Amino acid sequence: MNQLSSRQIWVTLLKRDLRIAARRRSDALNPLLFLLMVVTLFPLGIGPGPDILARIAPGIIWVAALLASLLGLERLFRDDFQDGTLEQLCLLPQPLAFTVTAKMAVHWLLSGLPLVILSPVLALLLSLPLQGWWALALTLLL
Repeated sequence: MNQLSSRQIWVTLLKRDLRIAARRRSDALNPLLFLLMVVTLFPLGIGPGPDILARIAPGIIWVAALLASLLGLERLFRDDFQDGTLEQLCLLPQPLAFTVTAKMAVHWLLSGLPLVILSPVLALLLSLPLQGWWALALTLLL
């Protein structure tokens, strides 16, 4: 019997979840659209003044990005639980934390990374100065 290494299993889990996400593109687009909606509607609530928008832009984008990333957490394990895959993943010889890190990596690649890439555009919409863009993007990488 051929034993797979831990790395091979992790990469296989990563590829599997990426393939599933590719089939359901709307699940990956929902957080991005939510973030875009929140950031574009926020100036309507506080006024279009570029001074105040520039001061609070990092906070707006951070909170909106946090809420947008929470949208996808519910389905992180739900589908695998419903179809019995999660039970099979628990039977792997690797610790369960190993499986969770693969799922977290996919979640970050599909939700976190696009949010970070979109953040400079959103910062521009909120009149954030150029030097603030890098700090915002770097902190969102965390």
